This record gives sequence, structure tokens and C-alpha cells, in this order.
Amino acid sequence: MIIRSGSLQRVLLAIFVLDVSLASIQCAYGSGRAPLSSNESQETAEILSVRKVLRNQYFVSRYPQIHYYMLYISLRISDQTYCSEFETSVLDEIEDVTSATGKSVEVVLKGKSIAIRTPKGRKLKTHLVERKQC
Repeated sequence: MIIRSGSLQRVLLAIFVLDVSLASIQCAYGSGRAPLSSNESQETAEILSVRKVLRNQYFVSRYPQIHYYMLYISLRISDQTYCSEFETSVLDEIEDVTSATGKSVEVVLKGKSIAIRTPKGRKLKTHLVERKQC
């Protein structure tokens, strides 16, 4: 098998370009978590309760209905109770949150939103609501 120097140079150039591209992608996404900004705080919270409310706002008679649920999640973070809401149609997300009732989870507070990382690794971005909704 004879390899011409021109084709060998093209192969080496392609490998180099691929390597540089993958390195830049790895740098962009990083290997760890993004740093928290000044108005974010990562803490541990306990899920006190989860209330599931069925919302059927999308109705089309020809096609099967998709059931959307509002989850009202009551959390205790550093001796303070918060109430947040999350809309989903994914039953696994609902099961994951409800099974975490009474357990500690990681949360990130940012303004009027709370990002909850469930024990199974799901990240849910919830919005703060009034306490009476929980």
C-alpha cells in the first residue's frame, strides 16, 4: 500500500482540526458546574410537601389529550419555608419529586426562581409563589 505525501498531509490536517474542535467544545462546556453568580446561592433544602394539580388547558378533540400538571412544592431552606410551582407533563418528574418528600435536595436560589436537583439527578426550575398555594 502506497500513501502519497499529499493525502497523508490531508489526513493529518483533518485529525488536527478535529482535535482542536473537540478541545474547544470541551472548554466551552467545561467539566464541572458553572460558577454561581453573586445573586445565586446553592443550599440544601428539605421537601416538605408536593401537591399535584391537573391542568387541561389544551384540548383538541381529534388528537389524544396531553395532561399537564402543576406541582406546588413546599421547601424548607435554612429555617425558612418557600412555596414554588412547576408545570410538567412528564410523569417521571412528578414521581421523582414526590418520592423526595421528607428528603434533602440541592437547590439554587436565584431571584424568584429555585432550581431543585432531585435525588435521581433531575434539575427542575421552579418559580416562587404565595405560601397559600402549597
